[in-house]
Amino acid sequence: MNNLDNCNNMRKIAANLVYTCIERPIKFGHLVVDDDGTILDIVDTGGKLIEEEGLEYHNGVLVPGFIINSSQAEMTEKSVRMRFLAGVQIDYIEPNQLAYSSKEPVVNQMFGLQTDGASFDDALANATIGAARSLGIDNEYGCFKKGIKPGVVLLYPFDFVNSKMRHDTLPKRLV
Repeated sequence: MNNLDNCNNMRKIAANLVYTCIERPIKFGHLVVDDDGTILDIVDTGGKLIEEEGLEYHNGVLVPGFIINSSQAEMTEKSVRMRFLAGVQIDYIEPNQLAYSSKEPVVNQMFGLQTDGASFDDALANATIGAARSLGIDNEYGCFKKGIKPGVVLLYPFDFVNSKMRHDTLPKRLV
């Protein structure tokens, strides 16, 4: 019996692409997440669309929750304030409890970066792992890796041909 067998309320979430923000994107990959949002596994299907019991499939890309430092005054762990696609500032300790607005400014900023010539990968890194590293919290947030709970966001629709967001791309919080 492994850790996945002990989790009663786990979710398996798949999409066209999974951006871990620390490795290459995974085509038709999926995440296994427990009931508190902790990443239990990241599954690389080798680019094959698979059917599996309990697997939720979403058309779009899965990305970690976005991090925006909203307070430049004090950069201590307790005083850092972040926003996770909700437009609401909260202590970073509980980011997975937020509701989402239909179109978050960070998504518009990422689209703007792409319009200015940045790749989607660079724009995403700026809003996730790069922000987490600058705040010293990349061991807890900013990427998909086993044992952390960064939040799971679906970006849709997505331009898969050109690997970039579209003008109408929206975020949807899944975890």
